Amino acid sequence: MKMFYQTHATRRLVSIVPVAVALAVFGLCNVAEAVSVRFLPMNEEVAGRKIGIQDSKRLTELTDLNPKKRSKAYSCATGSAPPTLVALDRERPNGKPASVEITLAADLKSPLVLILADPASPSGMRAIVVEDSEAGFPWGTLRFVNTSDKPLMIRCEKDTKAIPELFRTIDITPGGEARNIGVQLFSEAAPEAVLYSAVWEHDPNLRKLIFIVPAADPASKELTLEIIPQDKRAKN
Repeated sequence: MKMFYQTHATRRLVSIVPVAVALAVFGLCNVAEAVSVRFLPMNEEVAGRKIGIQDSKRLTELTDLNPKKRSKAYSCATGSAPPTLVALDRERPNGKPASVEITLAADLKSPLVLILADPASPSGMRAIVVEDSEAGFPWGTLRFVNTSDKPLMIRCEKDTKAIPELFRTIDITPGGEARNIGVQLFSEAAPEAVLYSAVWEHDPNLRKLIFIVPAADPASKELTLEIIPQDKRAKN
């Protein structure tokens, strides 16, 4: 009968191997994943600022911000800490640039970061992440982003929906063939006082991202809309 004797060196090797494997697995679980993210500023003022994206690996300046179209796709590494938008043109008292977190949900297929002006924030901006895939934002859809300081109601043909106040989004899909549609905005408290009214062209090949902003004149109760259309037939 053969006998097997485990030496001290063998025992030490056996004890080390499971630890090494465990450390390797732990390391793999903590490797940062890369996500492709696009950015869209709400207006020229925001687009003209120096803004960067800080992830778990690096700080990258956003060099192609344009209020009329989405930026190129930036690779963003997600680690233990969420990525942030960094205001490179502003500093906090501690000498570090002011920043705002970007919340990237795990189920997002095509994240788009909307960069909004926010005077109440030290960075002067706010980030809203929306799903920008065709499944999450279908062609023919109107996506409203409320940046006013009041809850609003939107009437689009026979469809009326509420938008909560400040930095919220809502989608309306008129459906059907291309045609003219009526769009009205009004306050929930005063539905008879129309704050915006216009006739838009609905096209099932277009999807529109619409920023609702207060009028430039503080005394005015009317609202203005910044509309960014995207055409299904155009090459991005």
